[in-house]
Amino acid sequence: MGQILFYLFIILIFGWRIIPILVVFILVKEYFVPYLKRSRYGEITKEKKKSSRQNIFINNQPLIMEDLRQFITFKRILGFLILIILVVIVIDGLVSVPAGHVGIIYDRGRGVLKEELPEGLHLKIPFWQVATLMDIRTQEFTMSMTPGEGIVYSDDSMSAPTADGQTVTVDATVLFHVDPEKASTLYQTVGKNYIQKIVRPTSRGQIRMVISRYTAIDIYSSKRVEAETEMSTDISKILIEKGIILERVLLRNVSFGADYARAIEEKQIAQQRIQKAEYQRQEAEKLKEKKIIEASAEAEAIRLKGDQLRASPAVIQFEFVQKMADDVNWGILPTGAVPFLDLKSLVK
Repeated sequence: MGQILFYLFIILIFGWRIIPILVVFILVKEYFVPYLKRSRYGEITKEKKKSSRQNIFINNQPLIMEDLRQFITFKRILGFLILIILVVIVIDGLVSVPAGHVGIIYDRGRGVLKEELPEGLHLKIPFWQVATLMDIRTQEFTMSMTPGEGIVYSDDSMSAPTADGQTVTVDATVLFHVDPEKASTLYQTVGKNYIQKIVRPTSRGQIRMVISRYTAIDIYSSKRVEAETEMSTDISKILIEKGIILERVLLRNVSFGADYARAIEEKQIAQQRIQKAEYQRQEAEKLKEKKIIEASAEAEAIRLKGDQLRASPAVIQFEFVQKMADDVNWGILPTGAVPFLDLKSLVK
């Protein structure tokens, strides 16, 4: 029982990576060392000291040669086990950091080291130091009423009061990434579950606070972008202290209660009617102005034409001739001549 507790204590200190070495150690201690102690080779050596000239045989075979073969076999097995131990040590001493990550080293004597490991292959003290990878790429945290769309499978949308006393339900997405230069501090103070511990509560709290500064209709329409900017600013101030850089906050959907949504719809319909009436009024004003301009132009044309007729009587005669019917026979008589007309043709 004491040995089991000892092994558990070793695993607790060095972690699960020490288990292969413990297994090899137990095999050597429990099987090979007793075998070595019981080896007839040792007994024969004692006999040789008593009588160096005496030769010992079993079944007419030299006993010393048999023990040598067994000892050589044991050395081969022991060498193979040592090779396995060396391979395990080398593998545990290498740290491969993939793209988009940094490595965090926990030293059992000094704690979390402040210097992060960049991308590539690195060395560490086997079993004494433990490496943890942190993702520094852009991550998203979605709070949605649609099941399965975000990290939380159930409805994770937010309900928040507005400045005009209404309640809106908001779906939002937060885009962020871990600061590569502060990843070790984040791991030491928060751990790897920073989304649930830091990002989620901070985002939900600040989004609710910003929504409370706006009316429901403003959040829904005209000031939505402005509200997103305020949310990004407020959330970023908190996350940056923890080693998380906020990229953007997106309001994906804003919904109201059924009664308020119906009131908004009716208001929008009324506004559209007002806009339509105003448009029609403006069109009528434009048509009126057009007719006034046309009438003024026509009156001006008549006035100018009258001035011309008064100034030149010959123009009147020309206009008279232009207005005559095409089937009327006419001619021009010299001045002072007496016209002779055929009354019969006129009667016809």
